Amino acid sequence: MMFRTSKSEGAAVDTRQKQDNVKEEHALALQKLKSEEAYLMGEKQKLKSLKEKLEVKAKEEIELKKNNIQKLKGEITDLKATCEVLTESLNPA
Repeated sequence: MMFRTSKSEGAAVDTRQKQDNVKEEHALALQKLKSEEAYLMGEKQKLKSLKEKLEVKAKEEIELKKNNIQKLKGEITDLKATCEVLTESLNPA
């Protein structure tokens, strides 16, 4: 036994299917966007962490260089004084 549907009933079914398809497309698009957002947030967090580590390392390197410069300046001052003493001892007045 076959049932015939009127054109208006068929159109109503088509409209519901189209609405369901639109809802599904929106849901899929939203899911993709949420997934991309989560990925990007993860990337951002990784980069922030890397930036912080690099900044700490740079500050440590700066401090090491400053300390080494001060040490070298002190050694140079001492060497100059020693050289002056030696020069004076070799050239008595």
